[in-house]
Amino acid sequence: MTQRYLGGIITANPVEPSSNLSNASASGMWTLQEALSFYRAGDWPDPNLPPTSVFFAGGLNSSSAAVNVIDKVSANSAANASDFGDLTNDVYYNLGVFGNNIRGISGGGYNGSASTRINVIDFFSLASSGNASDFGDLSEAKANVAGFSNNVRGVFAGGRLNNGNRIDVLEHITIQTTGNVTDFGDFVVGDRAASTGASSSTRGLIFGGHNGSAIVDIIEYSTIASLGETIDFGNLSAARTAFSAVASSTRAVTGGGNNGSSFENIMEYVTIASTGNVTDFGDLNFQAQGTSAGGNSTTGLFAGGQSQAGPIINNIDKINIASTGNASDWGDLSVARGFGGAHGDGTPAVQPVYNVSSIASAGNIGLLMGGAYGSSDEYIIRVLDINTTGNTDIFGDLTRKGTTAQGGFGSKVRGGVYGGGNANVIDFVTFSSKGNATDFGDATVLTGVPANFSNETRAINSGGRTGSTKINVIEYITIASAGNGTDFGDMLGTTQDHTASSSTTRGVMMGGTTGSELDVIQYVTIASTGNSTDFGNLSHTVVNAGSLSSNTRIVRGGGRASGTDTNVMDYITTASAGNATDFGDLTYARRKFHGLSNGTRGVFTHGATQGAPYNSWDMDYITIASTGNAVDFGDDALATETQGNSATGASNGHGGIA
Repeated sequence: MTQRYLGGIITANPVEPSSNLSNASASGMWTLQEALSFYRAGDWPDPNLPPTSVFFAGGLNSSSAAVNVIDKVSANSAANASDFGDLTNDVYYNLGVFGNNIRGISGGGYNGSASTRINVIDFFSLASSGNASDFGDLSEAKANVAGFSNNVRGVFAGGRLNNGNRIDVLEHITIQTTGNVTDFGDFVVGDRAASTGASSSTRGLIFGGHNGSAIVDIIEYSTIASLGETIDFGNLSAARTAFSAVASSTRAVTGGGNNGSSFENIMEYVTIASTGNVTDFGDLNFQAQGTSAGGNSTTGLFAGGQSQAGPIINNIDKINIASTGNASDWGDLSVARGFGGAHGDGTPAVQPVYNVSSIASAGNIGLLMGGAYGSSDEYIIRVLDINTTGNTDIFGDLTRKGTTAQGGFGSKVRGGVYGGGNANVIDFVTFSSKGNATDFGDATVLTGVPANFSNETRAINSGGRTGSTKINVIEYITIASAGNGTDFGDMLGTTQDHTASSSTTRGVMMGGTTGSELDVIQYVTIASTGNSTDFGNLSHTVVNAGSLSSNTRIVRGGGRASGTDTNVMDYITTASAGNATDFGDLTYARRKFHGLSNGTRGVFTHGATQGAPYNSWDMDYITIASTGNAVDFGDDALATETQGNSATGASNGHGGIA
């Protein structure tokens, strides 16, 4: 290029991008036409295409010893694998390896050369190299377990116990929630082990295996979100065991294995959303049993295994999942091994429904953070698009557990939680970047069950309790600058279990209890400091309600009134003091939940209910400027749990920002 700029001072020297991945560069000065040409050809760096990797875990090495090695290899460019970390045990036949785009999971297997099966489940963070940590336990010690997952739930299928028996049990976990497995269902055709699994975001497939008497050619499937027996899908071309599979959003491909008389290099595929028998795909470069496979949305990698002649191999082969044909060489494992497991962080099954960065500027991101799940507090952050309807996806983790009953806040850029669990910790995340939270600073007091509100500049934390003592403290932080809280003033009384929302100028606190339930509405001017002022009254006394706002109106919904959960919503006009007016009804009565909004639409999250099932996962939405009853929005991503409430909410387009 010969163009020159600024009187010849700057010379344009554009360098062709190395790839279209988000970490690629396009240095130099480009004309819009040139950049657009590369973009249309798929060669321009795309922030929505992060680099992806496959993680190979455990296995049996060439000395017939189990290893704890976790390898990482790029799914975007050919290379050898590098050491990533270690599992907590030397283990092989841990084919129950899966995960999402944040965590990898490994479950069961033979422990070391003693060949004793274990019930251990490990997890490791995909974001940075390091060793695995304990996740929980399988229901029994077992090996030869198949696994599949989507971004939320992982399923362990079948296996072989220490007494040698094969089983038909399927068990599941919520990937971001540590703990033991829960029963999922059973194989429809009976016991088996050494099958392999692969999945889309909705459906998990289990291929082949050994039923104790013979190797089988069975293919079954499960809907990942629904508990129950598997359903018949079709058949392999031949009975096969000790092999592996990888999937895109539409297709699953199997590779290698043992047909009872020889080891194979055969690859076959099915269309996941349909049912039917396999179709020939092509051949691997090696014949082996005990292969492992993972990939991203387009590339599948098959690695390792035991060759027909006996040696353990370290080959990594690559296929294009959408096409057919023979595999090509990709690289080598760091340690030759077979009978391990693999997980790819870029498969469509583990990716969120939408890319957070693509909607950040629209102000439609809502986050649900922490909450109580089962018998313990949790730290998971979930994300949803307020402008659409649908279920939440996993966003990342808070810095700690013990995060029930905290306050949430948000600006256009940052969201966070304030206190909770009788702590003083403040966490924050960047809405546009999916990932874990970062420490922001500390509140001035230990606080549980406060209420929070914010505008673009300040987040304000009000009331709550320290230990069992209710407090009236109001404090604030400047959202753009990490640091500790600063005293703002006091509420009208020592109050906890209230709710709060805001306009750009005024923050409003509603209901709660001082020992007796309140219908009090009080407000402060966000830009100043000082004590709260009486605003008016709600339609009834209420605790543990949720609220959300536009820049002109705040809607309060649900909560508990005089010991009974309610579905009533009422609203106020934020700029003018006065009593609340009836808005309509939620789809069901509930308490201990929160509200999210984009200034136009409001979403009330799930919470606790008075009667069985005691907690519901349904979320509701309303149009804030109108009145009327709420409509179903979708479900929280943690709907696989038996209990959940007290998660806090944050959004980047609420009335304090609009």
